[in-house]
Amino acid sequence: MTANWGWTGRYFDNNSAPSRGFGLALEVAAGYTLTGEQTPFTRTYARWLGVVPLGASDDKETNARRSRLQLRVEAGAVSAKDSAQIPSTLMFLTGGDTTVRGYSYKQIGTVRADGQTVAGRYLGVLSAEWQRPFVYNNKLTDWESVVFVDAGAVADKPAELKPKVGLGVGARWRSPVGPVQADLAYGVDSKRFRLHFRLGFTF
Repeated sequence: MTANWGWTGRYFDNNSAPSRGFGLALEVAAGYTLTGEQTPFTRTYARWLGVVPLGASDDKETNARRSRLQLRVEAGAVSAKDSAQIPSTLMFLTGGDTTVRGYSYKQIGTVRADGQTVAGRYLGVLSAEWQRPFVYNNKLTDWESVVFVDAGAVADKPAELKPKVGLGVGARWRSPVGPVQADLAYGVDSKRFRLHFRLGFTF
């Protein structure tokens, strides 16, 4: 049983295809476990994404051609007794198209003795992406290239957070229905390449 509060602020120049600005999301929850011993717990989660143009110019056309740095940070924590039976839906997993590329959806978590990956109480994610518009015959196109590094970790104790890293390259296309994103990422821990596709930008 929980009481929850959430807030999201979007301060981008374009909410569907931003070239500058930032977004911030916060979640706070407090409650009691109802399975086994009734124990209080709290859950906090924060996410930030910023898009920073590189270089400076007063010319609109020049600004449109500038490369950008996109930074993303996520952090979460569930605080409770070690014996508290917290539902897995309130804990954390990560990995996938919008978190740590190079890994499948929610592949990163805590690993049990039997090898099964389950949700953990603490989450940390960092990402840096360099975005460069593609110019052909001195004309700005609807395409962009990107290079990125993602890292994420999940654990039941902060000291046990060990990041799993994914890195790669990708392409962006400003289609009539929104941005189309394709990334080829290599999971350093999984030692595998993985393709990621997304339609649209969401925060």
